[in-house]
Amino acid sequence: MGRAASGACIDAPPWHHAGVPPVDAPAAVRGALLSGIVWLPLAVISALVVDRDHPSGWAVPLFLGVLLGLVAAGWIASRAAAVSPLLTGALSALGGYLVVEAIGVVRRLVAGTDVPWSRILFTAILAYGSGLTGAVLAERRKARRG
Repeated sequence: MGRAASGACIDAPPWHHAGVPPVDAPAAVRGALLSGIVWLPLAVISALVVDRDHPSGWAVPLFLGVLLGLVAAGWIASRAAAVSPLLTGALSALGGYLVVEAIGVVRRLVAGTDVPWSRILFTAILAYGSGLTGAVLAERRKARRG
């Protein structure tokens, strides 16, 4: 990339100046995979219990367990990240959720049932926030330990 007289990059892509931080992809994948061991079985159990016993008293505790698993994704990814630990943690949880949800969407489309897009979007926002929460907690712990 060349530089203009002012020192700015002249061949940089348009998003270059937006200040978008890099994501540590291996750390994000690691966080998503390890936390999936916790939250994926809870999500499957939740889907089975809530579908068969509507409304179920188990829906909220199981959903909170899923969210805690997504917090763990953010924690794990943030601790493993070399750069941008907060963004890496948040995207770790979101990415893990979206992969699993994509499988659910395909299953619903093949079965001919409705896809609850608004619920998927809301839960994706919760997944991102949960991952970010885990990343913030990990970074605060790191800062306290020095």
